[in-house]
Amino acid sequence: MIFRKAHEALSAPATTSAPTRRRKVIGAMTGFAVAATLTAVAVPASAENQGSHGAASSGQATRHYLSPLQVTSAFYASYNGDLAAGFDRYISKNLVLHGFNGPENREDWLKGDLNIKAGLTGFTMTVLDQIVEGDKVVTRWSLGGVHTGTIFGIPASGREVRLSGISIDRVIHGQSVEHWSEGNFGRFLDELRGETPPETAAPGAK
Repeated sequence: MIFRKAHEALSAPATTSAPTRRRKVIGAMTGFAVAATLTAVAVPASAENQGSHGAASSGQATRHYLSPLQVTSAFYASYNGDLAAGFDRYISKNLVLHGFNGPENREDWLKGDLNIKAGLTGFTMTVLDQIVEGDKVVTRWSLGGVHTGTIFGIPASGREVRLSGISIDRVIHGQSVEHWSEGNFGRFLDELRGETPPETAAPGAK
């Protein structure tokens, strides 16, 4: 629209006096410059991280984000509360995920962990260690409970099971944008099926 108005002013009929035509052209180009300036100012505000809660006040020039350690601590704590809300708040919708079996996707990760949580009575996530290096946080964790529900199609065994691992999160603007995990997932599935070798069975397990 702005470019069209400038073109119309430039191609005005010859009967219009030169000063008048110059005023029209200058007015159109000035309007374009003002609009461009406003657009340039507005872009950074609209490009801010959409996952962050709370809008910054009009006088606030810089948005403050949680530190990488605060983000990962809060995320793993959400396993013992509202896990879906934890994913929504702390895990980017554009997450790059490197899971136990190679690249996966965010939705499957959430679905799988919700399935584990629902199938374990007394479910607890415990953070054992966290190490921070720049925008990356290494977390050593362990989760477990009593297998009383179906998990990954495996019916309840009544066994106490545990899954442990080490994860790395790269945190940008208050959210994990890249995640790596390694753990004893195969052993965990064996425990669910009741196939844990006797020499490695947990104390008291049958």
